[in-house]
Amino acid sequence: MGTYSRHDEEFLFASIRKGDKQAFAELFDRFWSKAFFIAYRKLNDQEATQEVVQEVFITLWNKRESLSIQNFSSYLYACVKNKCLNYIESRLIEKKHWDYYKQFIPKSDFETEKMVSYDTLLEAINTSMESLPKKTRRVFQLNRLEGRSISEIANVLNLSEKTIEYHLARSLKHLKMHLKDFTLLLVLTLQV
Repeated sequence: MGTYSRHDEEFLFASIRKGDKQAFAELFDRFWSKAFFIAYRKLNDQEATQEVVQEVFITLWNKRESLSIQNFSSYLYACVKNKCLNYIESRLIEKKHWDYYKQFIPKSDFETEKMVSYDTLLEAINTSMESLPKKTRRVFQLNRLEGRSISEIANVLNLSEKTIEYHLARSLKHLKMHLKDFTLLLVLTLQV
């Protein structure tokens, strides 16, 4: 990978378009911190920021063959800003739906509804987690269920922090996709 550090971003992106993972790793290492800083200034939430930046890089890799980028850093930072705006907008919409829904739930029924929703959501999460690869599932469990930090997980599993971040982003993307019908239910269960 040492040879990639001497190349400019245009060369690296041209290599990425051909599927070169080392070139992608070099661009990732070069731009992760700056992208994180830009997103964090907008979101002021470390987990949301990591998720947004990871999604941008995952999308970049997945669409690498169809993208035509003249200035990679400008493109990347614009993607990060747009993804942040989308994240903020989705949070506002969720809050708006929750506020509307809350008006129509009688308080006595709410606790029962909350328990049923929680059980349904938990079952859906468990089912979705079973379809994750073993290592990705383990990283998710250690981080989200046991509350361990990325560096702690890296030490426990003897992996790099970047690898842990990758598995965590992969698990979150997988769960988002499989639990998209439960978004409102998740908001209801975690509120109040």
